Amino acid sequence: MKILNQPIKVMAIFYPDGKIQPVKFRLDEKAVIVEKIIKSYEEKIVGNKRVVFVCIHNGKDIYELKYEIDSKTWFLFKK
Repeated sequence: MKILNQPIKVMAIFYPDGKIQPVKFRLDEKAVIVEKIIKSYEEKIVGNKRVVFVCIHNGKDIYELKYEIDSKTWFLFKK
């Protein structure tokens, strides 16, 4: 996997219980649909809380998305 750490646009569902579910995101002007979330966890780096999602697209492409809670920004961390 290649580390990118670039901000991206994400369509996500925010549930009342605090759960976040990414649905799709934009990469190079193309929509990438999140078929399945393999793993999700929280991390805290230099005081920034992030929720990390490891996702699958097309049954084989793995992406790692990070949502920074304080700035409300999504990042494509790994591709």
